Amino acid sequence: MNHLKILVIDDEAVMRDACRETLARAGHDVELAETGLTGLGLVSRWAYDVILLDLRLPDVDGLTVLSQIRGQDPEAVVIVITGHGSIESAVESMKRGAFDFLPKPFTPAELRQAVEMAQQKRQLSLENAYLKEELKRRTAPGDIIANSPAMQRVLDVLQRAAPTDTTVLLTGESGTGKGLLASRLHELSLRREHPFVAVDCSTLVPTLFESELFGHVKGAYTGADSHKTGKFELAGGGTLFLDEVANISLEIQAKLLRAVEERTITKVGSNRVVRVDTRLVAATNQDLRQAVRAGAFREDLFYRLNVLHVHLPPLRERREDVPVLAQAFLQRYRGLGPSRLQGFTPAALDLLARHSWPGNVRELMNVVQRMVLLARGPRVEASDVESAGARPAGQQDEEGPLLLAEVERRHILRVLRAKGGRRGDTALALGIDRKTLRQKLAKYHIED
Repeated sequence: MNHLKILVIDDEAVMRDACRETLARAGHDVELAETGLTGLGLVSRWAYDVILLDLRLPDVDGLTVLSQIRGQDPEAVVIVITGHGSIESAVESMKRGAFDFLPKPFTPAELRQAVEMAQQKRQLSLENAYLKEELKRRTAPGDIIANSPAMQRVLDVLQRAAPTDTTVLLTGESGTGKGLLASRLHELSLRREHPFVAVDCSTLVPTLFESELFGHVKGAYTGADSHKTGKFELAGGGTLFLDEVANISLEIQAKLLRAVEERTITKVGSNRVVRVDTRLVAATNQDLRQAVRAGAFREDLFYRLNVLHVHLPPLRERREDVPVLAQAFLQRYRGLGPSRLQGFTPAALDLLARHSWPGNVRELMNVVQRMVLLARGPRVEASDVESAGARPAGQQDEEGPLLLAEVERRHILRVLRAKGGRRGDTALALGIDRKTLRQKLAKYHIED
């Protein structure tokens, strides 16, 4: 059974002490309250994994306390204690949201079993919420394919870091596979039986960011018509992946720092503190040190995230991986085209290897998809590669050799024109997200 935070509300000192002794021996953190009002005060400040509640209290009726607990925390797991074996009160408590009831007297083994079942129920509830969130998120299937020495070194570091709870910062250009690497880190970790929850910090509305990370209570703001579990709680026991973490505002950075340092969160609209047990993996395509110097990113949070830094090299710096990646993508997508392609001609592979790949692996994946649709023969030809938009980097034209940046600029401009200036279609064709495209358009002073 996991380490739990448990509250016992009972007016009998002997019963409170017995529960604390039994549960503390099982490794749990136990707090006691001898009255209903004292218990409600604790519930208003802390989130408990399990609450043991006596129905007969000296100040407030136990059923009233139960209703108020459920009002403050709809996800609270409450076990009712009754000393009279009253079926009526037990049934009423279940109607009001109690998970189970324990008739007095009960043995230590019965208490431990009831608490364990309650925790299983809470964990199942969180996992169901996670699965609902996961269904909303589309992820590209795939595996880490790496023949190059640079990526082999990355995977070696990954293998050694996975069994620990070390916070990892992944850096690299967009499309290099930071999300895939984070997922693999989780799969190799001791937390693999628990959720892997990914948050794309570049797509969340700033005003709702805090709610997404920490959750909110009903009525916290206009439109909050129900209780919401945040990503930190959904990733309980597992891994929380913050992609493009540089996009988080300074205000949220301060709250994220507190969550990382204290392993606690507070939901929007609530003062109750919730404990979280989550491994953090962050990723960015920006230079966080430069962001710290510019005052756009907190230095203390940077050092908290940068415990282990893993940099993913761009695809143009590991061209040995291009042929095997292209073949893997071809196997994945070849059923989409009119004919089942068997592979690439040597000329096609050579052309792919010499392309600059500004969108990295994501761009290669999209190019292969287009080639599957365009190719007519049994194998992908060099002409199919060019038709799909992949051309050699540094190619000669009437102006002589081109710098890599100029090749990228011209490629983006060519695709933007082909797509009629539609940024969404252009980003999709390049294999990059809209935010990265905006950055590159500004960098190269390209107007629509």
